[in-house]
Amino acid sequence: MLKVSQRGGPRSSLRRGPKAARGGANDGPGSVAQERARSSRGETVDDADLRLCNYRRQFTASSENEMYFRATRAIVTAARRWRKLANERVKAIGQTMARWETLFLVALSGDEITQGELARLISVEGPTMVRMLDVLAKDGLIARRQSSTDRRVTSNRITPKGLRAIREIMGITDTLRAEVMGSIDPRRLEIFVDVLTQILCNIDEKSASGMDGDAYPFRQQPKAAAPTAPRGGRHTRSSEGFS
Repeated sequence: MLKVSQRGGPRSSLRRGPKAARGGANDGPGSVAQERARSSRGETVDDADLRLCNYRRQFTASSENEMYFRATRAIVTAARRWRKLANERVKAIGQTMARWETLFLVALSGDEITQGELARLISVEGPTMVRMLDVLAKDGLIARRQSSTDRRVTSNRITPKGLRAIREIMGITDTLRAEVMGSIDPRRLEIFVDVLTQILCNIDEKSASGMDGDAYPFRQQPKAAAPTAPRGGRHTRSSEGFS
């Protein structure tokens, strides 16, 4: 028999707590609904400018430091936006940019590459890299081989199916790069690449992670052709990045 409280309602209904009010104060500035709408569309240029104004009010900084702040903020935001947009595009062929990074390095390293080297180059933990490689191997995109001299070491090489996947991804990302940067003066892009390269070199000098600069070959070099399988199944390192 259902017990009734002195207030006249079932106990189960009293445990639910008050229902959220519809409309009114919950729809005002800073409401959950507005925050969700803002997060779904991403940060706009106006949002970034507002945060910069708040930064000026909260912190006392020289104009030089403010420029450094704006530069690093622009780099981080652009990288996140690019990765999100590229992921949306390559999703249509069942790929992700994380898979692309790994496939690129496996395919275009001079020799078979170990999972330890891959983890270091991509800056991820070993177990994370192992899971990614296991998935790629299961999909037939790479082949894994345990070292005959050290069973703790597993080397990885690209397969023909993996090369086809790389060509597909490159076709999509090359088109996207043209869409994003095609309207920018090539001379300004050259300056941008030079500056970004110098920033990367400075970061590597200050970093204790042992990042290999060859994994991020931004220095100007002749554009490499789409990856092909040379004799003996070995591949040469490309001059293009994997972004």
